[in-house]
Amino acid sequence: MTTKEKNKALRQANKFLAKLSSVRHQGLPVGEVIENLKSLGFDQTENLEGIYCGRESRVHEEIGSGCWIDMQWLKGDVTSTYEFNAYVS
Repeated sequence: MTTKEKNKALRQANKFLAKLSSVRHQGLPVGEVIENLKSLGFDQTENLEGIYCGRESRVHEEIGSGCWIDMQWLKGDVTSTYEFNAYVS
């Protein structure tokens, strides 16, 4: 991936993640995140596949081309829905 392609993919991924982060979720949208990253050319998403547990936590993983994703979540006490926030750099 060239620098220009990488920068474009980062912008597109962050736009998608911002939209995903703007709503609450019944579960963590990790599958959607992985699909989007793969479609943008990030090829090291296998580390994101797994079991995520806990009321709140954070993950920082390499996704390819020297780029990283940072994901955080918090489960609400009353609503039992997740607040999800993520970005790539």
